[in-house]
Amino acid sequence: MKRKIALVAWMMASIAFTACQQKSNNATEETATDSIPAAEAVDEVMMPDVTIEKADGTTLQLSSLFGKVLYLDFWATWCPPCCAEIPHLATLHGKFADNPDVRIISVSVDQDRDAWVKKITEDKPAWEQYRVAAEDTEAFFKAINLEFIPRFIIVGADGKILNIEAPRPSEEGSVTAIEQAI
Repeated sequence: MKRKIALVAWMMASIAFTACQQKSNNATEETATDSIPAAEAVDEVMMPDVTIEKADGTTLQLSSLFGKVLYLDFWATWCPPCCAEIPHLATLHGKFADNPDVRIISVSVDQDRDAWVKKITEDKPAWEQYRVAAEDTEAFFKAINLEFIPRFIIVGADGKILNIEAPRPSEEGSVTAIEQAI
């Protein structure tokens, strides 16, 4: 158990070092063969399933949310650029609130559950909030090649990844990217 906690802590420290950074446009990326390459075509690649939890502690599988287009926001309370996207997410959610085919979902990568619960309790976002279960963190991040946050992914109703690096809510094209996925 201590080894697993240490491994998760190491993973989160690694993310912290690369978090909140934009990748250089000309940087070359090496990816594991079992992960989803960023910024490449991802036709027919299913979103990996993972256990996620709500603020009340109940858990569910990410796959249980399939059936609608998902605009997934991966973020953390300690990431200033992530928190800067929150007002833009609120606007984006407002644009799609009446569309039964779209779900805007934030998925926290916080290991500090209390900090996450405090933030969403204070902010009271209108869109769905989840956190990746600690036991699934490392494998899930590797599978989706999550090297930095904030990160946005569009998943089709069938669970296939449509855009592994979707535009941020603050960027032009985020609405269009979601509309094209419907």
